[in-house]
Amino acid sequence: MNLMIVLLMLVMVALMYRRYRRDAWHRTQSRDSVFDECEGLLQQAKFSHDRGGLPLLQGEYDGYRVSLGIVEDTVAWRKLPPLWLLVTVHAKAASEGSLDLIVRPANNEFYSPSWQWDGNLHLPTGWPQHAILKYRKRPADLEALNPFVPRLFSDDRMKELLVTPQLLRLTYMAKQANRGEYLIMRNAVYDAIPLERDLIESLLKKAVDLRRTVELAAETGKGVELENSYA
Repeated sequence: MNLMIVLLMLVMVALMYRRYRRDAWHRTQSRDSVFDECEGLLQQAKFSHDRGGLPLLQGEYDGYRVSLGIVEDTVAWRKLPPLWLLVTVHAKAASEGSLDLIVRPANNEFYSPSWQWDGNLHLPTGWPQHAILKYRKRPADLEALNPFVPRLFSDDRMKELLVTPQLLRLTYMAKQANRGEYLIMRNAVYDAIPLERDLIESLLKKAVDLRRTVELAAETGKGVELENSYA
């Protein structure tokens, strides 16, 4: 009898391990395919993985060094965990000040550095109001950003605008986890469908326009509105 129980336990362990390996394989495949539609979008493109093993696509776009990454947000107990797309434009010239605008804050935005920053700013008229606006040492030029922000956040999937002297980053909800898998098993499983090229290119254009505006504002000492891709 004891031998039968041991055999059953071994079988159960083997089945659980097999399922774990299968789920891990599917998770890796779904992660690594996320930027498959971006071939030719970036110049000198290089695909790698970040420290957490998540895909990272780096290259040049419209004269700027850019990077595309993802964050699986399973920190909070929620209906469906989101998959965040991080679109980062690295500076050609250092700008002045910093800013982090986070809409619908839940106090668990672990991907944001601004929780360690100095304080909050009042939200300008026309900017999303269910949000927090934080800065470090001194704020970035709000006048330069003002023509862009209301239109940028008219898309409900836009989560964050981060500006520092060295970079500008947009955080955008790219996907949500599979409903059935999460509600039943509490596993955050995302589909393996690559992100749409048009979506990523649109976000890149917006991010580069914003970064260029911030740098020109720092150079000239005043806000500058560029011809951009929002219209």
